[in-house]
Amino acid sequence: MGLLNFIVEHKKKKSGVQFPAAKIAKMESINYGVFKEEERFSATPDTVYEKLAKLSGNLLHIEPDKKAREKMEESIAFAHLKVTPKGVTSFAILIGLLFCLGTIFLLLLGYIDFTVGVILLMVSMALYYYLYTTPGRLRKIYELKAGSEIIMLILHIVIYMRNFPNLEGALKFATANLTGPLAYDMQKMIWDVDIGSYRSMEQALLAYSERWKSSFRSFSDSINAIIYSLYATGNRRRELLDEAIDIILTSLSERSNNYVINLASPVTLINALGILLPTLTLTMLPVITIFLEDSISPALIFVFYDIVLPIVLVFAIKEILDKRVVTLPEPDISLHPDLPPENKFRIGNFFVSSYFIGVVILMPFLYLWYVNFSALSLQISYVITLGFFISFAIIFRLSSFQKIKLRGDIVEMEDEFKELLFGLGQEIDRGIPLEVAIGKIMPTLKGHYASTLLKQIDVNIKYKNHTLEQAVFDEKDGAIMQFPSKLIYSVLKAIVDASNKGTKIVSEIMISISRYLKNLHKTQESIQEKFSEVIGSMQMQATILLPLICAIMNTLTYMMLEMFSFFGDAMGDMPSGSVGYAAFLSVIKEVPISASTFQLAIGFYALETIIILSWFTSGIQVGEDRIHRNTVMSRNLIIGGLVYVLVSFISLMVFIPFLDVIKNGLGT
Repeated sequence: MGLLNFIVEHKKKKSGVQFPAAKIAKMESINYGVFKEEERFSATPDTVYEKLAKLSGNLLHIEPDKKAREKMEESIAFAHLKVTPKGVTSFAILIGLLFCLGTIFLLLLGYIDFTVGVILLMVSMALYYYLYTTPGRLRKIYELKAGSEIIMLILHIVIYMRNFPNLEGALKFATANLTGPLAYDMQKMIWDVDIGSYRSMEQALLAYSERWKSSFRSFSDSINAIIYSLYATGNRRRELLDEAIDIILTSLSERSNNYVINLASPVTLINALGILLPTLTLTMLPVITIFLEDSISPALIFVFYDIVLPIVLVFAIKEILDKRVVTLPEPDISLHPDLPPENKFRIGNFFVSSYFIGVVILMPFLYLWYVNFSALSLQISYVITLGFFISFAIIFRLSSFQKIKLRGDIVEMEDEFKELLFGLGQEIDRGIPLEVAIGKIMPTLKGHYASTLLKQIDVNIKYKNHTLEQAVFDEKDGAIMQFPSKLIYSVLKAIVDASNKGTKIVSEIMISISRYLKNLHKTQESIQEKFSEVIGSMQMQATILLPLICAIMNTLTYMMLEMFSFFGDAMGDMPSGSVGYAAFLSVIKEVPISASTFQLAIGFYALETIIILSWFTSGIQVGEDRIHRNTVMSRNLIIGGLVYVLVSFISLMVFIPFLDVIKNGLGT
């Protein structure tokens, strides 16, 4: 019965929108929770990386040099990693050595040839470097995630302080409406003030902003403007709060512009690594495999194209994305009651794993590969490749399609909300009470969500005798329950709290917030416009250029292999007097790789590269956002897979008749 009661209570909690009102009301419980979280953060490793780093540190006890240790400690503290410099260094050396020794062992036993061994040794060195520099990369990831929330932090602080010039209350209000890593930082800061680590919230906030000076100086400048507003009055106080918003938005726009300018050379490098280099090697590979058949095996081709090149491409792209500037966050959909869990989608009242569906779709193609493994034809190899494209596209699509729809709804809600605030603010500025202004403005609204919100508030006030606060926030009838947006919730909270101070103050707050939100929207559009050229170029490469080149090169390779095979067979029919011709053809004994095997290697390379380039374009556009990334990957895989297969079949249909003509002509 205890388990049953728990399930029932859990379902009750999840049945509606869960807003952060309790956080605002009971800050003591937050502080105690942060205290426990702080203790857990400092003691117990969570991730596999942290656990292995701790174990490696206990085994090897290898410390980095003083300069590297200081830099590593700074990254570890900033990203709240539960590792030590000793553990990080020991783990990197241990994994690098194990990989290196394993490669040497396989090389000595003859399981791999010398070329593959050298490649794997290079991979082991790259793996060591990757693990050794992981704290720095994790700091950058944390910085980007937290940095994208900084704008919302400043916005919520300013919204609160236009109403109540109290920094501690503003921090608590902002923290209650944040969900990412910045929320933890703010909660911990509140706890540090409560236990006396800082004399005041002002000192704590200044100390925290100081940590961001090297990477996001405008955050520190914006915080300074907010703190100066505490010592100003009247219009000057409001001007300083407005300036805090303007500082951070202007900085975002300028930093994005500089980042786009600096992207030119890295994008050229990605083009070379992802398209130009593979294309050059593709043109020569059939000839190389014939003249160096003892050194170039099918396994080596798979290793080079499907392991080494993608790894190099990932490292290059990761280096570029780690330098990405902070931008505005994507709308928060965590409050939506219909939100599916990660990597799952909803069917009725059930959640289904997208990976399960993808594997089920892939199974027939894997079986087709298995039964035709020894005599795989070119046509069947294309079918298998298409199956992999479809399977991965389905996995990414099912993981994101419902979430992206919910996000679109939230975006539409918040866009309409800006216009609603401005209209209400104008009406109230004329001296009309808020309750009357709501009924007056409803007929003028065009948006569905804005009309629904005001209609519900109006019904609650007129027919259910609710106060304004109850009409908006009542857990049963409150209008906000139909709008799972933290931004809308926090703005309405500030407006309702200000409603007792008079219509003039409410009007000013509404118009100011509307202006803030419009400026946020303009900045976001400006940033996206700057990124559009780079994103459009990479998108074209991922969906059209790369699969097109791979498809054409597959066809040309097939023709070359067929001709070499034909020449090899023709050697046996050569007249005895044709010594020179026979000597030339004697090098062509047997083609060491089939066209179908070559096609699979290049097809899988196209699949991996499309995924990697999609990750790159998504990372540039929105940063670390799985929903957007999965959406881009699924779209690009569908388009790229179709282009690859269609161009391959069309080019084969065009060139095979010419191949037959050439064979017949040489045969006669």
